[in-house]
Amino acid sequence: MRHVLLTFLLLHSVWTLAQSTGTVRGTVRDEYGNTLPRANVTIAGTTMGVACDDQGRYSIDVPADEAIVLRWSYSGIPPFEERITVGAGQLLIRDVKLNVTTLNTAIIRGTQRDREEGMESLDPRVTRFVPSVQGGVEALLQGQLGYSTRNELSAGYNIRGGNFDENLVYVNDIEVYRPFLARAGQQEGLSFPNPDMIERIQFSPGGFEARYGDKMSSVLDITYKRPKKFAGSAMASLLGGAVHLENTMLGRRLRQVTGIRYRTNTLVLNGLDTKGQYRPTYTDIQSYWTYDLTDKVELGFLGLYSSNKFGVVPENRETEYGSFNQALRFTAFFEGQEVTRFETLFGALNVNIQANKTTRLKFTASAFNTVESERFDVLSEYYLDELERDPNSSRYGEVKQNLGIGRSLEHARNDLDATVLTFAHKGYRQLARSYLQWGADVRSEVINDKLSEWTVIDSADFSIPLNRGEDLELNYVLKSRLNMESVRASAYVQNTWRWDRGNDKWYTLIAGARAQHWTYNGQTVGSPRVRFTYHPGWKKVNDEGDTLDVDYSFWAAAGLYYQPPFYREVRNFEGQLNPDIRAQRSIHYVLGMDRRFTIWKRPFKFTAEAYYKQMDDLIPYELDNVRIRYYGQNLAKGFATGLDLKLNGEFIDGVESWVGASVMSIQEDLFNDSYTKRYNADGDLIVPGFTFDQVAVDSTVITPGWIPRPTDQRVNVAFFFQDEMPSIPTLKVHLNVNFGTGVPFGPPSANRYSDTLRTTLYRRVDIGFSKQLLGAKGQEKQGFLGKISNMWVSLEVFNLLNINNTITHTWIESVDGRQYSIPDYLTPRRYNLKLIAWF
Repeated sequence: MRHVLLTFLLLHSVWTLAQSTGTVRGTVRDEYGNTLPRANVTIAGTTMGVACDDQGRYSIDVPADEAIVLRWSYSGIPPFEERITVGAGQLLIRDVKLNVTTLNTAIIRGTQRDREEGMESLDPRVTRFVPSVQGGVEALLQGQLGYSTRNELSAGYNIRGGNFDENLVYVNDIEVYRPFLARAGQQEGLSFPNPDMIERIQFSPGGFEARYGDKMSSVLDITYKRPKKFAGSAMASLLGGAVHLENTMLGRRLRQVTGIRYRTNTLVLNGLDTKGQYRPTYTDIQSYWTYDLTDKVELGFLGLYSSNKFGVVPENRETEYGSFNQALRFTAFFEGQEVTRFETLFGALNVNIQANKTTRLKFTASAFNTVESERFDVLSEYYLDELERDPNSSRYGEVKQNLGIGRSLEHARNDLDATVLTFAHKGYRQLARSYLQWGADVRSEVINDKLSEWTVIDSADFSIPLNRGEDLELNYVLKSRLNMESVRASAYVQNTWRWDRGNDKWYTLIAGARAQHWTYNGQTVGSPRVRFTYHPGWKKVNDEGDTLDVDYSFWAAAGLYYQPPFYREVRNFEGQLNPDIRAQRSIHYVLGMDRRFTIWKRPFKFTAEAYYKQMDDLIPYELDNVRIRYYGQNLAKGFATGLDLKLNGEFIDGVESWVGASVMSIQEDLFNDSYTKRYNADGDLIVPGFTFDQVAVDSTVITPGWIPRPTDQRVNVAFFFQDEMPSIPTLKVHLNVNFGTGVPFGPPSANRYSDTLRTTLYRRVDIGFSKQLLGAKGQEKQGFLGKISNMWVSLEVFNLLNINNTITHTWIESVDGRQYSIPDYLTPRRYNLKLIAWF
């Protein structure tokens, strides 16, 4: 009888509970549609709650016929709350999307997945407000871990001492390239990514996963939008304009986003020391389409056409430099012109297949073609004078004496045609306790290059080098025709394990490996990579008795990063290809942490990473402006080590800012390199052009050992700050500050050991003032203006302090062998007016 009674009471309790509760079910996703495993669903003000499963699904029982506040939350994303009422025994479906950012409030971007994968998420919308000459997404990298740059005219950047060729850049999982023949930043034109079309940007400065390719420094992963409704934007400025449209069709099964950009840098180039008629014209059009063939199969296409043309008819140049004790003036007059053209076609077709609930497959075919030409004939006549610096002299500031006079004639007829065809597959599978990813690709490369360059130098009516016969010996000549055809095949596999220990404590292990074979040199390389992340879930109790999260994460990463050569690494100074060249190798060791916290009730994040990179089989190179000239042989070993720090958050409520600082050193040791110091009878070191007695009677062989690489910028600090007027929130200020120590340089030669001089400090301040014209809260719009959701006007001041920053040096040589270095300055202070509208 007791058993019957107990069973009756239990059944009655269950029935009573069912009549007094309802059920809420659904799936929790982020703003990009990704499910959020282990997200929390709780009833606000209580301890009742559940955690989502690995697919982001949840089911929670709530009190019936009672208005409650349900709260959905996930680490690193602002929570979402909703007041609901569920009837007794009823089922309510609530699918929730947690937004990383909102239009009106800047939140610290980045989710738990970013912490696990070692990626930093960036907001592409900020691009339009960062005062930058280039105006691309690269401006968002300033202040990121390990980032440095010294050229506002170039989209190139250095990460932890690596040159730009060591960085991976992906758009929709496809690797993209920049022009091959560019010598200066003003020739590059527009970078591939269009900021208006971007949905997500992720960046890693090193220690990245095996699913990313074979480069030694960093990865920038960009994903274009998949629109959900009609929208667009338009921008016009003194430097050009842009427009983009996005919409859905056929019941949202067909989606497209298209952008057109036009840019001209004439405004800033006219401020350079070299005066002339500048004619830069950069245009591109991109379009990304997706179509749902079925509920489980999506077809996508990305197309691009880009035309970057740069022309200049130089007229004259005057550069003053030196110290107070010896002030110099370099004056030059030019005849001739320079014309460069870079035309790019790109197309990619991809198919995404949701094979089942746990498996997704992606197949991609892409084609990239660039046709580049470089033409110049420039005759220059130059004078190098010393200026009078005695304040008591009547000729103060005027020419004191002439130190050199000469002429040069530079000629080039260079053409390059490159085609890259790629077929790739990627797979994703959610396993019971882990997440598996794999991929493979085959890439065909065909490059045809015709080089024809020569230079004649005349110093004080003597040709350099001196000619003793009837033939004219040129100072520099390069002529060759090259063809390189090869195939690369690569594959990778990686798995992610995650252990949740409750109370917000979790561990993540990502381990994988990739391999690549290149037919040109017959080399096969393999790269194992691993990353471990620990979130301790620490708590503390404040004075009011509330329990608060102490949100730390710690991680360690290590891996082998091979970089098989591309075309430019294979070609040496003489214009010859080296079929025996090998892949460069870098072993990464990374230790890092971040801390998320609040100050003034606003979110902040502090990140720190220490790293060491051991490098072998390095291909030495020389850096001239943005032109990288490789030695074409594996001649060195090296290392890079440093510490990166970053703080970002809302210094002003609702507006995100950040500051980053890096301290690093990158050095290399060339194999079997040495040079000889010669001494005269007086024991003086013989220096051509300086030493009177140049008859050597003694000598010493010097082994240079470790020397800095061309990108060895020891200290770099970048700061982006946004503010608004307290009484006028629609008026904002955007301040962009960059500071970097000097980088190595040396006289033009093939002797790397001589490149140990240092350029001056890089100091630049750009500022922008923005006023919201339409879209402010509470503002009424009528007629045509009612279709515009947001409109801003901005005044930008580039190089606010008008500091002369040096990008490279022009070297002139006298007939006695003495060399003079003249700094080539970047752009001075310039102003830009910009109007931006979203609709």
